[in-house]
Amino acid sequence: MKAIRWLLKLVLVIMTLPLILAVWLIKWFVVFLHHCSAWIFYLLGSVLLATAILSYLMQQSQGMEALQMLIGGFVIFMIPQVVGGVVVLLELAAVMLRQIWYI
Repeated sequence: MKAIRWLLKLVLVIMTLPLILAVWLIKWFVVFLHHCSAWIFYLLGSVLLATAILSYLMQQSQGMEALQMLIGGFVIFMIPQVVGGVVVLLELAAVMLRQIWYI
């Protein structure tokens, strides 16, 4: 009985190893893209936010135009945060797959 349990555990480990490797590679690819593009999105979002506020204060744009720029700047500014959440979910998936090894 102990040998059968050990054999089943070995089969589970062998089956989940490619899944863990795939999740790990996807996670590191997403982390790479996140770090390469985060500063661009932060800069672009900050410029849009500053432009919206200053153009409204200097009466260069109407309220609705400034609001659209504010929303656009906020959405662009939040893209790296969402991608960071995806990285956390991928790590959680890898941890859940590794839990199979400890059955």
